[in-house]
Amino acid sequence: MEIDYLKDSELAELASKGVTVAALDMGSNSFHLVVARGHGRNNFEVILKEKEMMRLGDEVAATKRFSDETRSRIIEVVSRMTTLSKSVGATTMKAVATAAFRDARNAGIVVDDLEETLGIKVSVIAGRTEAELIWTALSQGVDFGGETIVGADLGGGSLEIMVGEQSRLIHCASYSLGVGKLTSRYRAPGTLPGVDKEEVVRAIHRDIDDEMVNAISKSRPTTLILSSGSLLNIARMTLLRIDERRWSDSSINQSEIPIDELRMTCKAIMSTDFKGRAKLGGVDEKRIDLLPSAALVLTELLSIVNPKRVLASEWALREGIILKELSLVSESEFEGDNPSLKVESITAIAERYRWNERHSRKVADLAVSIFDQTKKLHGLGEKERETLYLAGLCHDIGEFISVEGHDRHSAYLLENSRLPGFDIHERNCLLSVVRFHRKGTPKADYPPFAELNKVQANAVVKLTALLRLADALDRSHRTIVESVRVEIEKSQILLFVESSSAVELEEYGLRRKRQLFEDVFKLDVHLITK
Repeated sequence: MEIDYLKDSELAELASKGVTVAALDMGSNSFHLVVARGHGRNNFEVILKEKEMMRLGDEVAATKRFSDETRSRIIEVVSRMTTLSKSVGATTMKAVATAAFRDARNAGIVVDDLEETLGIKVSVIAGRTEAELIWTALSQGVDFGGETIVGADLGGGSLEIMVGEQSRLIHCASYSLGVGKLTSRYRAPGTLPGVDKEEVVRAIHRDIDDEMVNAISKSRPTTLILSSGSLLNIARMTLLRIDERRWSDSSINQSEIPIDELRMTCKAIMSTDFKGRAKLGGVDEKRIDLLPSAALVLTELLSIVNPKRVLASEWALREGIILKELSLVSESEFEGDNPSLKVESITAIAERYRWNERHSRKVADLAVSIFDQTKKLHGLGEKERETLYLAGLCHDIGEFISVEGHDRHSAYLLENSRLPGFDIHERNCLLSVVRFHRKGTPKADYPPFAELNKVQANAVVKLTALLRLADALDRSHRTIVESVRVEIEKSQILLFVESSSAVELEEYGLRRKRQLFEDVFKLDVHLITK
């Protein structure tokens, strides 16, 4: 049920500036609140996150019901999260409960209590619905690269498995294999990991049915995507072991986790006791007792799927709820979905910071035109071309903060925004090109650039040089250069521009911005007007 806060919210003016949605995921392990302001039907800005560890699945697995104490705590936590969502101007709230509520015999009483005391109507969703919402989040938050993937979301009470392509869900199902449930059912205090490994593995193979196994086999997926708490915890532990400096404070969304290293993490979890697991790098203290079950589930999934790569998704059920709610917004409020997830992400950010759209699109178009005509010089491919175009779209968003030093501000705003569809390397390349589009040479004292390998760093320097030429060709911000034709000679490169107006400012801009290109490609740059 949608709850209208505008009737009593003191922040009605804030809320009226956009569609602000609160999603409450009442999971078996934890309750998650995400409040997001929509900037399009598939774009949103997170303005509040809140999490409360609940461990409902443990109690329900043991007793099949919520105790009176747990019922009171549920009401208390939901009340606090409702107040928080109101405080930031949420216009709608969607509360969804999953496996623990599906299993608890007195869940209906708790749901009624929440509606009577707080006016919150909770939807206890079926497992398949949960899987479909998670799939919505995965397909919008991660770029599948044109491949067929398997998504795995492991919660406290259930495991959701999904098979599909970026634009199509092929098959999905929910299984009663949550880490809280497995740990409670097959707890074995006398054994090293704390659970009966054989029993857990038997339960996994007993529950995951032939229909899912056949769907995976028939679709031949190349990628396994991990989402939600325990699986993401294992993914982060793995990345931290590989490179602690890089991953200690970084988002791991769309990061690739080496499969052999992932298996090593699972083995490390299984080969130590509770105290030993607590000392493993990156472990979530509140999940220490749950990690053995999670490691067993992940190990079996790797065997079933046999992927070529494994990615992490920080989007899951709550983001799926938000996307579902935003999909119901009228076209008059959100018009025109961009076909590319990355273009859509960057455009949404640029709009948020009041970009000069005409100038930015002109620079992006000129940049890829020069790129296409100088392939023999730079030797870069389609992926780099896309990065250049996206950098052109958002290179000036820092002017929202200040025109002075806007190159630094642009990179800062991007770095602190969600970039759905970008892996860590693509993100660092984009940030580096934007950061140095105005002046200077990309260098290692800028952390995102320092994290690039030699090939990526060389590509960034070339892309930066190209973007500067394009930016110079709209120095006046009047989009007067209609097109550019490039001729490469032995010692120089000639830029023939079509324009119906004088281009004095563009000529001036080119004299100031051509140096990096000349240094990189060892060619003098000249502008020629017709």
